[in-house]
This record gives sequence, structure tokens and C-alpha cells, in this order.
Amino acid sequence: MINVTYIHHSGFAVETDKNVLIFDYYTEGGKIPSLDIEKFNDKNIYFFVSHCHGDHFDRKIFDYRNNNVKFILSDDVDKKYISDDVIMVTPHCKYNIDDISIETLLSNDMGVAFIVNCDNKTIYHSGDLNWWHWNGEPDDWNKSMGEIYKNEVALLEGKHIDVAFVPVDPRLEENYILAIDYIMDNIDIDYVLPMHFWGDFGVYDRLVSDEKSNSYRDKIIKISHTMENFKIE
Repeated sequence: MINVTYIHHSGFAVETDKNVLIFDYYTEGGKIPSLDIEKFNDKNIYFFVSHCHGDHFDRKIFDYRNNNVKFILSDDVDKKYISDDVIMVTPHCKYNIDDISIETLLSNDMGVAFIVNCDNKTIYHSGDLNWWHWNGEPDDWNKSMGEIYKNEVALLEGKHIDVAFVPVDPRLEENYILAIDYIMDNIDIDYVLPMHFWGDFGVYDRLVSDEKSNSYRDKIIKISHTMENFKIE
């Protein structure tokens, strides 16, 4: 059983049997209620920060410091945050921390994406690794973004992913679907939760009505509000 809480934007808390993984925690300046980590009892808690952009790195994570909390930060985050409970990570590396293992991919925006194995579950959080295709940008730039994305996703081949978190940014207009469509067609993923949709909860309905999602739409989990909880077998 995996217990997932959608926090906001690209922020999720993933609770497994013994651990809690909190990715890209973001409260938009306190607009979103703080996460109650007391409910996680004596589980080990890990805050993951994919990169330094303000909508992925909320300094309030350090308010949660205690003996069972650690912070895994992409190394583009300011080094002033380094301390005994902080692990800085770089792209294309592997890390073993306590009883979890972490692999990183290279984001084509900034920082990393995370593949985390713990309690016999594999979780993928894309960060800002996305198929960025902006209408109005030069064709060569858009092509490069797509190629980097596909090359990084290729590093997931052969893995079974229980839950994935993938951007569906509506600012990309009709191209919002490129990243999730590609990864779901090429990687073994049980369930996917859309993210980075800037409060546009209608993106789920748009996704499942898009003919491109026909082969995987039953794997898309609908998010309808912040702090929503999902139990995933």
C-alpha cells in the first residue's frame, strides 16, 4: 500500500510501510496549509527538492527538522543549507540513505528527477524534467528539449515504477501532454499523477478525453484539490 497526499503544484507526500517521501514541498507563500508530519508517527521522513526554483523549493521544509527527518537537495540549491541532515545530489548518480535507494536523472530545466526505491516500491518524481515545447520558441530549441527528455526517460527502461509524478503544464498549450504521453507509452508504470498544472484541476478531464491517452488513461489518478489523499494498492 502506498498512501499519497497531493500537497500543491508538484508537491506530494508518499507514505510507504516504514518511510515518508515528500517531494518538492510548496505552499505558495503559506496559502496552502502546512503538512502535519506528526501523523507519520515514527517513520523516517525525507524531503526531496528537485531544484532551487521557488515553486519546488519551499524553505519552510526546514521548520520540520527533527531526529527522523532528512533533506535530499539537488546541488543547485544554495550551499548555505548544507548541514548534517542534508544530502546534496547531482544528476546521473545513485545514493543509498538508510534503507532507501535513490537514482537521479538530469532535468532539462534545472536540477534533477528522482527515482526512489523503498519498502519494495519504486517512486518516480520528474521535478522539472519535462518535454518542454513552447509555441513561439525556435524549432531547434524545442527539438533539443524533446531529445533530452527522451534520452533521460530511456534511463528508466527496464524498471517497474509503482507511482510516477509527471508534469502536464497547461502553459504549453496543446503540448502539455507530450511528457506524460511519452513516458506512459515507453515505461512500465502502474499509476501516474499529473503535476505542475498551476492550479488548473481541469487538466485531468482534458487528459482523459484526449485520444492520445487511450492506452493509459485508466492509470491516471484524478487530483481535484490540494491536500487530497489517495490510497494506492
